[in-house]
Amino acid sequence: MIKNLNQLKRALRPGIRLEITEHWNPACIGQQREITLVNTQGFYTKTVNPPDPKINAANEGRGSVIWWGPARAWEFEDGICKSYTRSEHSAETLILAFRISEEAA
Repeated sequence: MIKNLNQLKRALRPGIRLEITEHWNPACIGQQREITLVNTQGFYTKTVNPPDPKINAANEGRGSVIWWGPARAWEFEDGICKSYTRSEHSAETLILAFRISEEAA
């Protein structure tokens, strides 16, 4: 189970699947997403259920990007990883929350 940002950075690699459990855009909740690229700045994902060409075409075909940001902008609890816009963790500052698929965890 992921407990901090360093563990998350080590766990994510291309091919790993995520389930979106919360998102600033309610239409994204429940999406299955696959990691396409991980680098020092963040990670990119694409939708897999069903593939959405409009979303996947963003960011030069790599998919949507999530920036790492500072560790204080992340929260880890019960297998859920949450990213916030700043260190204040509230519903208004939530970017997304996800769970790494069981096969990859």
